[in-house]
Amino acid sequence: MRAILEVLITIPVPLILMLCLGLVFWKRRKLSFSLIFIATFLLMALSMPIVAGSLALPLWAGAETLTEPKVSKGVVVVVPTAGIYEDSSGRWWPTSSGIQRGATGQRLSQLLSLPLILSGGRPNGEPMAEAEVLANHLGLMGSELILETQAKNSFETAVQVGRLINTLGGSHVILATSPIHIARMAACLRGQGMSVSPVIVSIDAENSKNWVVEKFLPNASSFGLSRNALHEYFAILFYLLEGHIHLFDLVP
Repeated sequence: MRAILEVLITIPVPLILMLCLGLVFWKRRKLSFSLIFIATFLLMALSMPIVAGSLALPLWAGAETLTEPKVSKGVVVVVPTAGIYEDSSGRWWPTSSGIQRGATGQRLSQLLSLPLILSGGRPNGEPMAEAEVLANHLGLMGSELILETQAKNSFETAVQVGRLINTLGGSHVILATSPIHIARMAACLRGQGMSVSPVIVSIDAENSKNWVVEKFLPNASSFGLSRNALHEYFAILFYLLEGHIHLFDLVP
């Protein structure tokens, strides 16, 4: 039921349903045109780079980039996984986002000589934990690697990481995750009493070099960015309502 509800409320499904309603009420031209115009306008706007960037930018505010790391030495580097999938041969692979997060965390761990925690369980009952799949794919091993295989979401990751670093001493963690995920994950860690230095892979520099007109031309990647940003805002709202985080936890 939850999966169905998530699909129904996730862009673009609500906008497509609005378009369909516009056709259903075709005889009521004013209502019909209004629904069709609003849905079409929003679909186009969310596909524009300038809109997508404006939605996503607040989510990584305060984070540092891997190209210019200025983080202070912490207790541990934390990397939340980003899902896994099974190929036709039955082999499990991490998503591209998970690989990017893991590679960033590995580099930070080596740069700062800190332990690395990969956190990710079996949210959908997979035969292997996400952390194990990611570690195997990147060839990570050794005493400095800690696999956390129980967490099924960002909140549970923060809880499990909090328990792990209690054994290491201190409370300062360096978070390596995707730009869109920074705000929610960092807030969850702060909610567990930790101070957080969020680090992301460099933001796509090509966007800043585009001509002004290109920022208003709809494209699929911008729509995907808008969709992911809106998903994060809804997820943050849900976490606030559930009491997993508080407003002050969102402050970088």
